[in-house]
Amino acid sequence: MVIRTNERTSMVGGGFYNRNSSLQALVAEECGGLVSPADVQGKSITFADYGCSEGSNSSRMLRKALYSCPQDSTVTIVFNDTPANDYNSLSGTIDRSLREPENKGSRKVFSLMAPQSYYEQVVPNDFVDIGFSTASLHWIARLQPTSPDLLPSDADVSAEVLADITRFLQTRYKEVRKGGHLLLSFPVDGALSLKCAYASIFQTLKDLAADNIIPQTAASKFRLPFHFRTKDEIAQALDAVKDQWQVVEHFDRDVAHPAFLQFQSTFADSPFSSPSAKALDEYSQAISAGFVAIIGNTVVDTARVFRDKVGSGDLSPPEVIRARMVEKLQLRLRESDFWQTPLGNKYVFLKLKKI
Repeated sequence: MVIRTNERTSMVGGGFYNRNSSLQALVAEECGGLVSPADVQGKSITFADYGCSEGSNSSRMLRKALYSCPQDSTVTIVFNDTPANDYNSLSGTIDRSLREPENKGSRKVFSLMAPQSYYEQVVPNDFVDIGFSTASLHWIARLQPTSPDLLPSDADVSAEVLADITRFLQTRYKEVRKGGHLLLSFPVDGALSLKCAYASIFQTLKDLAADNIIPQTAASKFRLPFHFRTKDEIAQALDAVKDQWQVVEHFDRDVAHPAFLQFQSTFADSPFSSPSAKALDEYSQAISAGFVAIIGNTVVDTARVFRDKVGSGDLSPPEVIRARMVEKLQLRLRESDFWQTPLGNKYVFLKLKKI
């Protein structure tokens, strides 16, 4: 099995991901609602969020989970993400959230940070009562150019994602206490999708290369660093760890992007009419920013790697690459017919109990 180490993936920081991840926020909140009072009995409870990013979505999820904890309990929350994550933004987000009285009541709540890849063990054995991972398990480390063993373009991605999810679940098995739970949500193949924007993303990269913002090679070599699993792939992963994890809940749900629902409402009474220019501007801007919040740093990493390989001179600063990508992607989306397709994702929700 490939060892996943030195993972450098991160969402765009500085509050950008917090502001532009409304779809992921809905999923995180629903995942937090899967915690029941029976799961969190005792005076001392430990949560761990694997892949927390800047923390806004974690806060919504944990607000739901904390409701189930006894009022006289002490709750420790471990926030985990890769070393490249924006921990300054995360700490500020956590601090603001935990100061809100409704988030903890009379409970004592403490927070810890674990800056490591979740493909490694990040806390001691038998440390966690409930672990969470929302909207991050579709990321594939070796699809990114910074990986020392970049996955070949003709590789079997299904085998790769099985290795990834199996390693994640086996590592969490060490960290979660016996009888503890792991709550997961991740996007899967379905009718509701983000794929209607993919063509515009790749055209945007060509635009950036034409303007000498990123190298031509980076534009042609870029790969979206995620894979949406099929039902068969999920079944394979659960079968691989059936001696470690019992499936308590397993369901899927279509989650429409809030920006799409807002956009659709502007002409809901006239479904066959064209949207107003203002509505389309706002919608394409929201979707552009959302994609850049997710993959903007991966585009920067790809530009760096292929700048070094081809010796193409100075590279534009990361903030310039990301800002121009938002601008160019919004224009490409407006020029396309992406708005005619419902935008969102099908998400699988899993509640697993350690055997």
